[in-house]
Amino acid sequence: MKKIEFTVLVLITFIIAAGAQQADNNSTCVVCHRDQDPPLSTPVEQLKTSIHNNPKLSCAGCHGGDPTAEDADMAMSKAKGFIGKPSPEQIPKLCSKCHSSAAFMRTFNPNVPVDQYQLYLASEHGILLKKGDKKVATCVSCHDVHDIKKANDPTSPVFPSNIADRCGKCHADADYMKGYSIPTDQLSEYKKSIHAKTLYDKGDLSAPTCNDCHGNHGAMPPGIASVANVCGACHLVQSEYFSASPHKEAFDNMGVSECEACHGNHAIQKTSDQMIGTDEQAVCTQCHDEGSQGYKTAALMRDGIDSLATEISLAEAMISKAHLAGVEIQDKALNLSKSKDALIQSRALIHTLSMDKVGGKIKQGLKAAINALEIGRQALKEVGHRRNMLIIMVVLTLLVAGFLVLYIRVRERNND
Repeated sequence: MKKIEFTVLVLITFIIAAGAQQADNNSTCVVCHRDQDPPLSTPVEQLKTSIHNNPKLSCAGCHGGDPTAEDADMAMSKAKGFIGKPSPEQIPKLCSKCHSSAAFMRTFNPNVPVDQYQLYLASEHGILLKKGDKKVATCVSCHDVHDIKKANDPTSPVFPSNIADRCGKCHADADYMKGYSIPTDQLSEYKKSIHAKTLYDKGDLSAPTCNDCHGNHGAMPPGIASVANVCGACHLVQSEYFSASPHKEAFDNMGVSECEACHGNHAIQKTSDQMIGTDEQAVCTQCHDEGSQGYKTAALMRDGIDSLATEISLAEAMISKAHLAGVEIQDKALNLSKSKDALIQSRALIHTLSMDKVGGKIKQGLKAAINALEIGRQALKEVGHRRNMLIIMVVLTLLVAGFLVLYIRVRERNND
């Protein structure tokens, strides 16, 4: 029975392969381009690994013409709709013939969105293309021409770890971007960021790259009013705290973008306690002069954060010593976990600009850290007591042993 099933499977595979080969042979597009020099045969080879390599699709679907005509002039007749190589302004509309049709796309994948074309028209790229700018990105600029891969294919140019380099093909080319009055260092700046390090070094595909902030088909630079919403998509807690803070109204009145004002945009670095306070590295002093209320608040917040972090370090060291000494205090060390949680929460609460809220959380953390430190001290004292008792017992044992030896010798002499 298994042999029969295997034979049927082989036959089905052979029939499918033969059918695909026959379909290729029946297409004059494929026959001609496959038999030409490598530059012309490249599309045929690229299509073999493309998501468009499907019997329901054909060269004529994009390029027009009659793939059944053996005569080249007839096959590439404009009367048959032949357009050859589409111009940049033709490409979005051409791709949308299929990708904007829900009925057609449902035959391939019902989950594929069909609003890409409308989004593109509203994008910076689409707007400029409509104005006659043929240098702007179109579908093929990002997805390639014939060798189009799924977005979740690691070899696809729109795979998360490849997107920044793909956008950089244009945006990092100073000569190509002349006349657009925008920087061309975005790619190099991004690759210095904590986002890039998380994406490339840690392999975290959820880390932000170009399209996460600027959008995909509807790509548009975030405006001042929308930067916070872009950042808040991931950093929700910090965004909510900031929105309720005094900075929100002040930034809006000054026309200052929210998150970007302190954290930057493309070269965003990992946050640290040095960003808060009045030191040289602190961002608070960019706006708040010495002696102002904001300056004083920043200093108080930094002092509180530093105090809690220091207390946690002391408690960790003490508990670590106790563990090394052999005292098991894992359950009691939960106080240390509580203090660490309080430190994390107090760092987030800085965005509220409320010393009451930050100070209250720091106070909770200090209480837990001090308790953990005391637990560690008591554990080390217990180790000391055990060690002293052990020494006393060893000494007593040696004394008893000495007395026994002496007693035995005296008895032996008396017996002699």
